Amino acid sequence: MSSTGASAIGRLMRRVRLAAAQPSSAVARLKQIVGNGRTSTPNDLASTPNDLAVFERYASHAASLGLTRPLLFLSFDCDTDLDPPATIEVMKLLDSLGIKATFAVPGVQLERGIDIYRDVAQRGCEFMNHGHLPHAEWRDDRYVGITFYENMPISAVEADIRKGHETVTRLTGRPPQGFRAPHFGHFKQPDQLALVHRLAHELEYRYCSTTLPEYALIHGPAPLVDQVVELPAFGSVRAPTSILDSWTHLSDRKDYALAPTYAEFMVETVDKLLAEKMPALLTWYADPAHVAGQEPFERAMKHLASHGIRSLSGSEAAALGRVG
Repeated sequence: MSSTGASAIGRLMRRVRLAAAQPSSAVARLKQIVGNGRTSTPNDLASTPNDLAVFERYASHAASLGLTRPLLFLSFDCDTDLDPPATIEVMKLLDSLGIKATFAVPGVQLERGIDIYRDVAQRGCEFMNHGHLPHAEWRDDRYVGITFYENMPISAVEADIRKGHETVTRLTGRPPQGFRAPHFGHFKQPDQLALVHRLAHELEYRYCSTTLPEYALIHGPAPLVDQVVELPAFGSVRAPTSILDSWTHLSDRKDYALAPTYAEFMVETVDKLLAEKMPALLTWYADPAHVAGQEPFERAMKHLASHGIRSLSGSEAAALGRVG
């Protein structure tokens, strides 16, 4: 890694350590800097110079896995009753573009939408274990998040993961090959990740995909951790440490309107990586209900397809991390 890349990573880590030592207001800002799971909005994402130095360490890891250009690992978190019908519309678009998708559906939601999700599984799409308990409930006039693993006893977390495995296997006819914790990025402490990776190994999974872009910048796109490949989320060239997901880029979180920034960040990232011949695994995810029929999502997917960005299933992406 060049001195420029090393200094960029060093600056990022110094910002993390400094903010952690400051009062609560600084800690809140830290959560925006390094990714807070699902609380940012498009306006929270600071515009930065498109300096790829911060990705240099990441790109070195990617090259060591044999990557020579950007690849796409696209997944969908399906946490509400709005997602099954939206999935039908999303799959029509993706099928027309030849883009693969992997689905993370809590067991309860899988049961409620089984007719649609079974059809998706029969098309060859993979399903991750996303736990069994519901991740959202309707309150007043919108869905709100529930079932946060960090607030549950470890025994309950383990039971939910095992129940999720059983539900996916029973309903789709195939055991899941990967795991994602509820509410991306919320269950991320070292001991929490160790639990996730231990259980994933016991369940004979190939991968987990439950960590933030910061993890990718340090460890690369597909590190092998405790005999399981971790597939961290990827950010963007404008906001390297912020998740590039649909929730972050909703301009209306009640009626689900996707802001133009969703496509802008994706298009800009793909174009910049291709121009610089920089390899990457674009681990991006969305909720079907946020993106179905939305112009920014369609524009982003069409741009990826038009530039020949090859898409991978979760298992195919995990195979990258076992090279050598």
